[in-house]
Amino acid sequence: MKVKILLTALIITAGQVVHAVEVTDNSAPLAAVTQESTVAQTTDSEPRTSIVNTMKEQANTLIDRTVSLLANPFVSEKDVDCMARNIFHEAANEPEEGKVAVGVVTINRALDPNYPNTICEVVKQKTAVTRTQTYTTSEEVKGGLFERTKTVTAKHTKNVQRAVCQFSWVCQSVKKPKTEDERWQEAQRIAQELADGGYEEYRAKYQDALYYHAVYVNPRWKLKRLTRTGNHIFYGPIQPKQVASN
Repeated sequence: MKVKILLTALIITAGQVVHAVEVTDNSAPLAAVTQESTVAQTTDSEPRTSIVNTMKEQANTLIDRTVSLLANPFVSEKDVDCMARNIFHEAANEPEEGKVAVGVVTINRALDPNYPNTICEVVKQKTAVTRTQTYTTSEEVKGGLFERTKTVTAKHTKNVQRAVCQFSWVCQSVKKPKTEDERWQEAQRIAQELADGGYEEYRAKYQDALYYHAVYVNPRWKLKRLTRTGNHIFYGPIQPKQVASN
């Protein structure tokens, strides 16, 4: 996930700060063992202990806030709108879970290092696809003095590159959703709830989903099939096998 590197650095930094305070707290100079010095040292250690605890709480709070911020690809209201449009065009006639699942896939991609960082960037992403195209040419070849002209045909191949939208509706001429359309209203509601961190149950269920397709097509993906919801089948990446260590 994209948060790992920054989070790791944050934890290390916070840990170093707390450790430094603890070392300071435990490094008080030895004093003569008298009743007076013992009382003084005990009294003096109480504020330092309080500081250590406060810094630990602040470090944990900072980590929690950073994780929450980095794990939320909704950076503006525009991202909520992009999510709503994607849900509407991809799953308008699906049950609520099917709509949410499409939304979770969009979120998962925004959090995956192999995809763009925000919801709108993920929805509008295009990838270059190269395909081999075969075509035929013909040429009139004149023969000798007493021979007829011959038509010579030849087959050729060439690589053609074109941009493909990750979500097909983006590359199509689609109508703008009507305000009074209940499906559009539901898509907006779901998008906002996802932006607010809702649907925890479905987020957990589809946490590994990065791909899906309609049930009436068979792209023959070499991916891990997760589940079918409505008219969509959801997939996750195939995890590499771990080599057992001796």
